[in-house]
Amino acid sequence: SKSIAILDVNRDHEFAPVKNAPGSSSDSPDTARIMISNMFKEWVTEAGGKLTGNVTDSSICEISPSTSYAGEGLEELVKGKEIECPFQL
Repeated sequence: SKSIAILDVNRDHEFAPVKNAPGSSSDSPDTARIMISNMFKEWVTEAGGKLTGNVTDSSICEISPSTSYAGEGLEELVKGKEIECPFQL
């Protein structure tokens, strides 16, 4: 190739391997679900929301892509508010 491009991304946000069976302690559908849920929790706190309730990994939280694709626009929904886990926005 005459040109090359390298993307520097946060691995936790861009890669969640699924190569083991459900119930496995690593690289399973369960661990991928926890990783994306934790990313959504991070988006809410970065947008000014305060997480309450069960904020552990076992609390699966979700933000619809129609609400926010990469954490943008969440301030108007969560800033200064308490968001109880688990949540779905």
